[in-house]
Amino acid sequence: MLNIVPLILAAGDSSRMGYPKALLPLGSETFLTRILTALEPLELGMARVVLGVHESFIRPLLAGRSVRILINPDPSRGQISSMKLGAENLDPDCAGCLIWPVDQPLIPAELVRSLIQLFVNTAVPLVLPSCRGRAGHPAIFGRTLIEELLAAPIDASPKLIVARHRAEAAWLTTEETGTIEDIDTPEDYFRLTGETVESALAKTGHFPHTSL
Repeated sequence: MLNIVPLILAAGDSSRMGYPKALLPLGSETFLTRILTALEPLELGMARVVLGVHESFIRPLLAGRSVRILINPDPSRGQISSMKLGAENLDPDCAGCLIWPVDQPLIPAELVRSLIQLFVNTAVPLVLPSCRGRAGHPAIFGRTLIEELLAAPIDASPKLIVARHRAEAAWLTTEETGTIEDIDTPEDYFRLTGETVESALAKTGHFPHTSL
């Protein structure tokens, strides 16, 4: 079995949301724990979770979970800074890295399983879901793309790395809109859950802006 390591990107400051997206309620879980729950049955390598400015608040959520926490000291440099940090901390025998932003929590385990199987079967450097003609997440970077990511300058665009390899990529067509919908704002959260951030957090005893 190939060693494929999940990399969960949760280092952003969530300024548009007004509360750390990793901690947003989603039923009885949070965005971050929903992703970790989806990964559990897949028997992958130990997940790397990249945290940033809200690390001290998110870390307790990971207590007792088999994950490795990485701290991005300056997430303002962009998503690629977290991706590079993750790439620097993979297992030596890692064949692929499953890159999953925390603001896309509604991706079922079976879709991820299908992405992994496609990666194993095709041996291509890049595997992506495609929904409604758009590339989505999570993406699997093979070893050659991981090396390219490591060599990329800190101001490089992850989208440009993907664009350079589109012709080599394997695509999994899906109707799962969670693969292409980022939950970045309170309006996005309301469309997703039918509830405001304030009311959802009030049920947990937390409040935006004041509790963090």
